[in-house]
Amino acid sequence: MCGEVGGSTYHGAVVGPQPRGIIPLLPNDYLAAGGVLGRAFLDDPLWSVLMSDPQTRQARLAQMFTGLVKTTAAARGVAETTPGLEAVALWLPPGRELGWWPMVRSGMSMPRFVMALPTQDRRRMIAVLRQGDQRRKELMPRPHWYLEAIGVEPEHQGAGLGSALVRAGMARADRDKTPVYLETETEGNVAYYEHLGFDVVERIVATGLNLPLWLMIRP
Repeated sequence: MCGEVGGSTYHGAVVGPQPRGIIPLLPNDYLAAGGVLGRAFLDDPLWSVLMSDPQTRQARLAQMFTGLVKTTAAARGVAETTPGLEAVALWLPPGRELGWWPMVRSGMSMPRFVMALPTQDRRRMIAVLRQGDQRRKELMPRPHWYLEAIGVEPEHQGAGLGSALVRAGMARADRDKTPVYLETETEGNVAYYEHLGFDVVERIVATGLNLPLWLMIRP
C-alpha cells in the first residue's frame, strides 16, 4: 500500500546506518504515525471504496494504519520516519510476516479493527488483502523486502520525503542483496516508482472491485 508519496538494530531487523534525515519510528509515535498514513491515503481510490462512508473514513484509516504500525513492529519489521514525522514507511524484512503471533503481541489491533467494520466493507477488505498476500507470495517465493506502506502528510508531498524513505529501504535491500516488492493502487505512482528502479510485474483487478492494482519489483 503505497500512498501519496555505525550499524543499528530496530525491532530485530538489522537496518545498518540510516541516511541523514531518516530515523526509527518510536513506540510513543505509533498513534501519530497512523494519523500520517491515514491522511496520506484519504483520497486513495482503493480505500475510498473499501471504507465507503466518507464521514468515518479518515478515522478508520488512522486506526487501521496505527494497527499496522504496531503489528509491523511486533513482527520485527522496520518502521521509519522523518524527524518531524512528516512521512512514514513500513517494511517487512526477508522472512518476516504479519502472522498470528505478531497480531497477538500488538494487542490484536488489526483483527479488532477489521471486525469493527461494517459487514460489506469487512468482507471486501479481507478479500482484497488475501488476494494481495497470495500474489506477493506467488511472485516472490525468494527472500525479499516488502514495502508494506508509505505515506507523506498532504502538505509535505512533493518535497522528496517519500523518495528519501524509499531510497533508505532500497539501500538496505542492496546490502542484503535482495529484491524489493510493493503494490500501488494509484496509477500516478507507477511512473514514480519506475523512476526509482521498480518494474511492473503484474497489473491485477482487486477482488470484487473494478479497481486496478500494480505489483512492482525492484530487482
